[in-house]
Amino acid sequence: MAHNKHVIDYTNKDVSNLLMEGVYDRHDAKEYYLNLAKDWTDPNPAPVVKVHEGVRVLRDDLLVGSKVRGGDCLISSLPESIDTLVYCQPRFGLAGVSILDVAKRHNKKVMLWMPSSKRISPHQAACIERGAEYDFLRIAAMPNLNAHAKKWADERDNAYFIPLGLKHEMVTAGFVKIASQIPEPQDVWTVLSTGVLHRSLQIAWPNATFHGVAVARNMKAGEVGHDRIISHPLAFTQGLKEKDMPPFPCIAEYDAKGWAPAVQFKKDNPDRDVLFWNVGNEVAPEDETIYDNINSYRDWLKNEQNTED
Repeated sequence: MAHNKHVIDYTNKDVSNLLMEGVYDRHDAKEYYLNLAKDWTDPNPAPVVKVHEGVRVLRDDLLVGSKVRGGDCLISSLPESIDTLVYCQPRFGLAGVSILDVAKRHNKKVMLWMPSSKRISPHQAACIERGAEYDFLRIAAMPNLNAHAKKWADERDNAYFIPLGLKHEMVTAGFVKIASQIPEPQDVWTVLSTGVLHRSLQIAWPNATFHGVAVARNMKAGEVGHDRIISHPLAFTQGLKEKDMPPFPCIAEYDAKGWAPAVQFKKDNPDRDVLFWNVGNEVAPEDETIYDNINSYRDWLKNEQNTED
């Protein structure tokens, strides 16, 4: 398991980074982010919360995914001169399709940089089918691709780079505003990759106890926030088996991995009000031939340059 060496410093960087703004704790941070989003109204349907096995579940699988909410708060704030959104789409994750959904609403194009592979993933295929411009780059790690995509965007006046996981204060503000409309639970369970949603909910619900399930990578300083975290034993690319899936639509490689611990916690603590945030549902292309029509393999960039010489 490659994601079990986390930095647990009980610090939420989306709070601590605001010290110069006069923000000293989660309660101050909530007001700061709500003020950022005061002129924004979520164009998506209101969040739906349903009870499954005694746990309140926020069902953003009924949308494209939760990131269409925070993403709209960011993208709607960009100047009209920005007509292209740039993002790195990993093999798994709903950020790409979420950005495409929001971009369509605001009449913007999307350029996705993706890690090279022998065959594109269903999530990447869905992005391409839904109209994304795209390119592939062979990389050793996602931060390298992130840096390449940012450089590509910075060289163009009409492009805007969105960090991996939508790590941006306007996205946090959008999540804080949405969550603040939901009665604060006693315990919150989320699945973590970059931790953007997890930290946002800690700000929106400052009195709740949080439980994070890491599924993708080691969490760095300030990314976990003020509460506890566990690591799922499966690799990020390995999904749960059908028999182990939650009783609602879910992504096998992502949120599904947090459901069993949340249910067990509720069984052990029947008097606690427990909420599980389900960020989305599985996506896949409608046209299966896209897998054979997209050449996603690239050589190392230095080898391609040597060939050109």
